[in-house]
Amino acid sequence: MTEDSSPGLLLTVRLVVPVKVSNQIIAEMASVLEPEAISTSWEERKTGWEILWLVDFKPSATQLVKKLNAIAKTTLKVADVKIEPVGDVNWLEASYQKFPPFRIKDFYIYGSHFTGTAPKNLLPLQIDAATAFGSGEHGTTRGCLEALCKLKASGFKPRHVLDMGAGSGILAIGAVRLWNKPTMAIDNDREATRVACRHRKLNAISPDKLICATGDGYKARRVRESGPFDLIIANILAQPLIDMAAMMEEKLSKKGRVVLSGLLSTQAPAVMAAHKAVGLKKVHEIKHDEWSALILERA
Repeated sequence: MTEDSSPGLLLTVRLVVPVKVSNQIIAEMASVLEPEAISTSWEERKTGWEILWLVDFKPSATQLVKKLNAIAKTTLKVADVKIEPVGDVNWLEASYQKFPPFRIKDFYIYGSHFTGTAPKNLLPLQIDAATAFGSGEHGTTRGCLEALCKLKASGFKPRHVLDMGAGSGILAIGAVRLWNKPTMAIDNDREATRVACRHRKLNAISPDKLICATGDGYKARRVRESGPFDLIIANILAQPLIDMAAMMEEKLSKKGRVVLSGLLSTQAPAVMAAHKAVGLKKVHEIKHDEWSALILERA
């Protein structure tokens, strides 16, 4: 999708799309440039959803619009895409200012720019925004972190944890913080794995405690050769969760628990039906806006 790439080139690609587009569709649209972009963000405004990418190349607006229209079934035009040089703005600093430290249950989440001290009664998670998906602010990530804290409070003690579709690694790192047990973070995107490894180092977690690897879901060699897992976390999308339900069940220990998200609350019944078919039941559902996170166990 690249038209031009030259040293020092830094551009913003801005697009406003109709308000009627759902949060999930916006996330899918934003992912079109995400593998190549330095950062990706989207925000709902009065005029509609705004997607903003920071890139070091000039993308083809024609190809971009074609892909976006295919995802959202909209009629966006090339003129709707604004590509501009960044100028003198310190983009990373501006992004960091929009990511102040915040708390989710037992966790205190902050970026590299934070120079303060995390509260002693909270578990610190150093995660940089605008890298791979998962800084903690999105409803699905928040729901998963709350689900992990709920499991911890219930007395659940997993011995081996799997984070499937780990993204930034925030959930895997959260699991290590809570239980300090061997954890595996798998993603099919090499860039996501690189970011997860970086976050592992930033959080002073050893590679022995947290394995970050790239692979094709439950078919990944590391996953096939490991397990069963007492806790499986999968914050992906509804359809992949449905498609992988049987493979997930095969890797779950007899008294294991599952945390699922990346799904709209309206999609929860279909996701539950697929997992009920392989012998699991819902223990709890956490909702944030239109998103749900599910905690499951064997029926």
